[in-house]
Amino acid sequence: MLIPDIKVELIPGLSAAGFSLGEDFFSVQEKIGAVGWYESNACLNDVLITSAEWIGIKSKVGTAVGLDKIVESFIYRNDLISLDFGETKKLYRIVVGKGYLGRFKSVRPGDDLLLISSLYELDFNDIDDDFLIIESGKYIEGISFITDYRSSLEHAPDQKIECISIHDWSFR
Repeated sequence: MLIPDIKVELIPGLSAAGFSLGEDFFSVQEKIGAVGWYESNACLNDVLITSAEWIGIKSKVGTAVGLDKIVESFIYRNDLISLDFGETKKLYRIVVGKGYLGRFKSVRPGDDLLLISSLYELDFNDIDDDFLIIESGKYIEGISFITDYRSSLEHAPDQKIECISIHDWSFR
């Protein structure tokens, strides 16, 4: 079983935790080793909380809009790290959660979003319920912050970053 590096810097649109976006599902699976697989509609809380290693989860997405696609994810230690693969079987999203020690610049999961808003301009994306980062008037592509409230700072100013998503949607 691969133990990921939880101190690695987060690089928007490219990499986190020792994994690179665009990696092939089967090569990542080979690195990680054998995992138990679960359906997303199974009762996963107990499995996630007690898991000290990698597990696999298959999720149906897009059913509300008639897409019926499958996302396969490798999850490490109760969502400390999540690796998501779509129909192309390429790693399109790495999500790191509380306990991850690597940073994007000075930011990591568990940080107070209000403090970060003094460093960066944040734009709440109400479609995906996450925060996008604007630097020098431009969005930083390939990264977003997911908080405990999933609401704009105007409606809930006291928010903590639960997860940071490093992604490249073109690999989906």
